[in-house]
Order: sequence, then structure tokens, then C-alpha cells
Amino acid sequence: MPFLKSALLCLLVVSAGVFAEKESTVIVISMDGVRHDISENNDLDAFKRMEKNGVRAEYLIPVYQSTTYPAHVSLATGVYPDKHGILHNSFFDKVKGRFSYDADANWLDVPPIWVLAEQQNIRSAVFFWVGSETNWNNIGASYRKAPFDASIKEEVKIEQILNWLDMNDEQRPRLIMSYWDGTDELAHQQGPISDDISQQMARQNKLLTSLLSEIDKREAWDYVTIFVVSDHGMTAVNNYINLKGLLYESRIAARLSEGPAVSHLFLKEEDVDNAFQFFKSQPHIIAFKKEDLPETWRMNHPTRTGDIILATEAPNMFSSYGRPNGMHGYSPDMNDMHAIFYGMGAGIKPQQLGPVHQVDLMPTISKILGIKIPHAIDGKALDLN
Repeated sequence: MPFLKSALLCLLVVSAGVFAEKESTVIVISMDGVRHDISENNDLDAFKRMEKNGVRAEYLIPVYQSTTYPAHVSLATGVYPDKHGILHNSFFDKVKGRFSYDADANWLDVPPIWVLAEQQNIRSAVFFWVGSETNWNNIGASYRKAPFDASIKEEVKIEQILNWLDMNDEQRPRLIMSYWDGTDELAHQQGPISDDISQQMARQNKLLTSLLSEIDKREAWDYVTIFVVSDHGMTAVNNYINLKGLLYESRIAARLSEGPAVSHLFLKEEDVDNAFQFFKSQPHIIAFKKEDLPETWRMNHPTRTGDIILATEAPNMFSSYGRPNGMHGYSPDMNDMHAIFYGMGAGIKPQQLGPVHQVDLMPTISKILGIKIPHAIDGKALDLN
């Protein structure tokens, strides 16, 4: 009899282990440069599946500048660039100096979501994301791939995502984030629409199909939620403004922190008025003094915003970035800058969403995973169930 009781107890323990519910897990895929209008392509069956069985936003509103680094940091922090401090892929800081595609996470003024997760004993894993390559204030993801290597293809990322997903419950990360190629590079070269870009989007769709199918095989949708987003859209450009040449023409000494759509001039105080008068008279350039920068732009940072800010609109761009046929970085009000937002899985009820903002992703993930946000953010958690 004691033996039977012991055997029965063991059976109950094993059964409980087999049928124990796994804790919520969120996977985030970011596809670089994918415009919101891919929803019009019925051949992208992986995206259509997510739209049918989950959610698709009408479009994802990017931050300004709508470029890779500010966008990815806003997606991960839930705040705008004026708060997280990453104003562009490269910029100048009056105290720290020049930032240019820097891997040091301590350039971020606020913690990304994987840091908050780790602080609350929720393991995270990141396969390339801006700000993930090093620790933020000595805290980083439990699992990460670094340094960034553009030659690593999505097949490798998918294999690693699945390996993370297959870990035992004690080791398995509950937040997994990965950057994918998207269509950015080709769209810069060829403009936003071409056969090559369509083929590349079909490849991204095929890869997404593979990832979704692997989650199917694991019967994991009762605890896995996946979001597929992009950082910005793309538009055609054909007029290239030489800011360095204009600076030379003005005879004004300034440090130029240039982006394709927004640039910053750092000047001596006595030169600000002359520089402002010069640049506001130039065609295709909108000039602001720092104190007059529109609040809605959300790029007024204490040490990284110039004394004068110069902006332009497509099809114009500032030309230190060469002469591409496609570019981004423009106002988030511009339709071509709008990105994608798809979600499917645990905690998501099939529905259509209106426009969603990039800063809303982080609090939405936090809500699903039960991550407490100890500071004020700009985004809000989406109601998906």
C-alpha cells in the first residue's frame, strides 16, 4: 500500500508538470523600412494570417526623425526621442561628443524593456536591436547576439528564436526581440516601389510563415504572443540639398549634425541670429531656433538638440547621405513614413485597429508580461483582448 501511494503521488506530480501552463511569452520582430501599405498585397499570406487571426493597425506612427535608431529605441522604451535621447542614427551631444551608430547602451537616457524585465526576474533575449549590444547601467538581456552583423540572415535568427523558445521553463526567456532586414536597403537604392522590393517582401513573408509554422508545431499559441512591426516607411526623393556647401557659403562657423530630413546646427551664441536668417531664406528648408521648435516634434533634448534646427520635406533631402532614390526620416504626419503593426497569439482577440504609435508597443508588452514600469512613459498599453 505505501508503494501504491508513492507511485500515485509521483504520477500526480508528473501529470501536473506535463499540463502546467507555461508563462506568457512575447516575440517581437522588427522589419526595417516596411511601409504600412503592404496590407494591400494579398500574396503576403503570413501577414494576412496575422490580420485574420489577430490584429493589424491601420498604420504605425513613427517618431520624428523617422529613422532606424530613434524608432527602435522608442519601440523599446515607450518614450519619444526628447526623453530617450537618441535623436537620429548619428548626432552630437554637447557633453559626451559624437554618437554614430554607437553600440553603448548608456547613450539611452531611459531603460529599454528588456532591462525592466531583467530587473523583475523576467528573462529576455535580443537578436539585434538598438541599445541591446551592451548593458544599460550594468543590466542587459540574459541572452543576446552582438555585435550587429548585417550578413546574418533571418534563417539564423529564426533558428535561435526557436532555440530560446524551446528552453526549459526556468531558463526560457519570456521576451524575445529580433531585428530583420525588411526592405530598407533596397528601397534606398531603388525607391519605395520596385520588383526587387516586392521580391524581398515576399522573402520576409516566407520567413515569417516559417516562424509561425514552428510555433504551430509547438502548440504554443496559448502562451506565445507575436508582434511584427517596422521602424519607418520610405518615400521617393530626387532633390539633394548640400548643407555643408551652404554653411561654407554663409561663412558661419558651426558644428553640423546632419540627418536626411532634419539637421542640427550648434553655434556660438553671437552667430545664431545670422545663421537663422541665412537658412530660413533658403529654398526647401524650414528653420527653427531651438526655443521655437514645435513641441509636437518631440526632439528638444537638453544637450543633443542644436541651436538651430533645419528640416526639409520630400522629395528633398540633405545630401550628406548621398543621392539615393528612397529616403525616410520625414514628419510622422507623412503617409509614406507610416510603418506596420501586426499582432497574434495569446491575449489578442481578432480585431481591426486604427493608427497605433510606436511608443505604445512597450507598454503593451509590459501589460502582457506583467512588467511594472517604474517611471513615466509617453505610450499607453493597447486593449487587444
